[in-house]
Amino acid sequence: MIHVILPVQYLPKGGERSTEPLRRLMVAVLQTAVDDCQGSAYRVAAGFPVSQDPRVYEQAKAYVASRDRSWPFSFENLCDAIGLDPGDLRDGLSRGRPA
Repeated sequence: MIHVILPVQYLPKGGERSTEPLRRLMVAVLQTAVDDCQGSAYRVAAGFPVSQDPRVYEQAKAYVASRDRSWPFSFENLCDAIGLDPGDLRDGLSRGRPA
């Protein structure tokens, strides 16, 4: 007996899954910026050293402070794409960097 598999049976529905890798990349970029702004307990727990380079913190702070929307992975565009309020996230990160 020959079994026929139709594309409907194995293709993603409505483009949902095709955007998932891009969404995960967006979340990873934002998570890196947040970690660089305030430090990451997860990185420390995994055995990675805490960055002592002040440039990393300054670059992350400048990225978060930027209101530029001219490029797809800008802070504001990523927040909008993921469904976060950029102002609220920016305010939370500006409260200070833990020592």
